[in-house]
Amino acid sequence: MRTHTGTVAPIVHPNIRDDVYDHLRRAILGHVYPPGQRLDLDELSTQLGVSRTPIKEALHRLEAEGLVTIAPRRGTFVTDIDVTALMDGYGVRLAFELYAADAIVAAITDADIARLRGILDEMHALLEGPDFGSAFEKYIILDQHFHSGLIALAGNRRMDEIYSTIGGPLHMARILSRFTADDYLRYTEIEHQAILRAAIARDAAALKTEMANHIKLARQRVLARLQTGDSSEAA
Repeated sequence: MRTHTGTVAPIVHPNIRDDVYDHLRRAILGHVYPPGQRLDLDELSTQLGVSRTPIKEALHRLEAEGLVTIAPRRGTFVTDIDVTALMDGYGVRLAFELYAADAIVAAITDADIARLRGILDEMHALLEGPDFGSAFEKYIILDQHFHSGLIALAGNRRMDEIYSTIGGPLHMARILSRFTADDYLRYTEIEHQAILRAAIARDAAALKTEMANHIKLARQRVLARLQTGDSSEAA
């Protein structure tokens, strides 16, 4: 049975619970702890310089996001990528975004549009930068912020909570897929701009069409990449 070998810096900030959660989440998504890796509470406690309690709390939060699996009497493991579960996650995401579209166009303000456009501009700047490899994870996080920012406009906090739990495995799958900057420029950037244009126009039908198009194509691209290892398209 494998145990984790990666290391992370000790926690030094006062907000221990959130800091432990953020550290572990970044380590998992950044593959310091790869899929299938066993996470030992005592080792994590020593590395982070905290007690076991905030680590346990963080692991339960990560379990709710689908990033770790807690198996009684066996331990805690970074979740392996399960293609069927991953495709189900895209389906849930599609259902939520389509459900939220009418409320999004009714609620969106100019300030919201400026914020969403700012996220896309920052993503584009990363793609045009000299070292996308180093900026890759930040790009994926901004991608999540764009979509979760749209969902938040629907004003349904319970939906926000559930939507956030499907983001982790999809995020991990995109990191595993390792698409290039050119891939994202050819596909994701165009699809995101189409979504934003529909939201700016307050056109619910167009927004649903563009959201569905993006999610279905992203699902196809990630699936193809995971199955063949061909990074010719982006999520």
